[in-house]
Amino acid sequence: MESLKKMLHPNAKVKRDGKILEELAEELVPGDIVYIEEGDSVPADMRIFKESEFQTNDFSLTGESNPVNKFTHEIPGDVLLSERNNCVWM
Repeated sequence: MESLKKMLHPNAKVKRDGKILEELAEELVPGDIVYIEEGDSVPADMRIFKESEFQTNDFSLTGESNPVNKFTHEIPGDVLLSERNNCVWM
C-alpha cells in the first residue's frame, strides 16, 4: 500500500535556497529547479534546461514504447505537444 501511495504522491528533488531537498511533487511551484535521475518518476510537466544523455518513456502521451531522447534547445515553430522533446511530462 505504501508503494501505491508514493506513486500517487511522488516526491521531487528540488533546489531551494542553494540546497537540494526532497519535497512532495504537489509542493512544486513555478521556478523550482527539479533534479531527475535514472529511475525517478517525473513529478510535473517541466521544461528541460540542462541534461546529459536524457531519455524518458512518453508512452502515456504518445503511445510509443521506445525511450525518447530529450534535449534543451528551443523548438522552432508550433509543434504538437508530443513532439516537444525539450520538455518532460508527468
